[in-house]
Amino acid sequence: MTASGRYLYMLLITTLLPMVVIASNTHMLPAARKSGGCLRSLSTSSAALSSSSSNAMQGFMENRISTLASQNVWTKKFLAKREAEPHSAPSVVSIQLMTPDEGLVHYCAGTIINEHWILTAAHCLTNPQMVANSVIVAGCHDIHSSDESHNVQLRHIDYFVSHDLYLGGANPYDIALIYTKEPLIFDKFVQPANLPEQDAMPDGYGTLYGWGNVSMTIVPKYPHKLQQANMPILDLELCEQVLASSGMQLHETNLCTGPLTGGVSICTADSGGPLMQDEPTDMYGENAHTIIGIVSWGKMPCGQRNAPSVFVRVSAFSNWIQQVISTATQFE
Repeated sequence: MTASGRYLYMLLITTLLPMVVIASNTHMLPAARKSGGCLRSLSTSSAALSSSSSNAMQGFMENRISTLASQNVWTKKFLAKREAEPHSAPSVVSIQLMTPDEGLVHYCAGTIINEHWILTAAHCLTNPQMVANSVIVAGCHDIHSSDESHNVQLRHIDYFVSHDLYLGGANPYDIALIYTKEPLIFDKFVQPANLPEQDAMPDGYGTLYGWGNVSMTIVPKYPHKLQQANMPILDLELCEQVLASSGMQLHETNLCTGPLTGGVSICTADSGGPLMQDEPTDMYGENAHTIIGIVSWGKMPCGQRNAPSVFVRVSAFSNWIQQVISTATQFE
């Protein structure tokens, strides 16, 4: 892979990152900070993770945790993301790692499909030890605020199903379903998203939601409040042409967004999160959402010109999602 086309798959925290940080001198790196806030009610201890992985987790955390005031004005330093209206996307969840010393750490996002199932990227679940020590955090807008504890529902990852054809890395079929045995309770703060019709081809704009990096430099900045960004959906052939110079390939089941002028993109820790389109309001008077994309991979640093964001196109897998859910009766 050439230096000019440095594509860092948003494997964010699965296999590559732990391998890199194990070789790092973590004592020279900035101290990690707790996710804290609305997650305060969940106790963690050193026993949650084995000592053999503590160095890797410490290295992982230092790049994950940072507070940032909401960015409403685009600059060359920050992506044009803005704070979402609190609880305007109640289907979006944070996937967080339980760590022995630093509490809970956000590393991926997901989308509620029904009371037991959450849709995310397969690459978020390739490290079995991380999966075993992770929790789903639903109903939270500000992951550093203790004022939201009454809204939050925490669930364990009891089981997950990744697509059989996913090969890891920046490859197609980067889709997975998480099962939680204890059902989510739907209210104003926690709601399912709608699935698109099989093979529907979205156009126009989509809205990205997540707690991912908002920095356009090599120095990451992670917001503690849910962010959103409107992104134009690109023609897949145009996207392929733009990416071809970097040697990256797309699949017919991918979905690309711009703008190619830069300033807006997915970024680290957005992985697994949704690209949504609005529908008529739900029973609580809020916008109902259809999930059309799952954050898969993109170019680093984020927000560069001619650097599309690459998603899994959910409509290519609507039947697969329904089949997994309907045949997984043994987990009910």
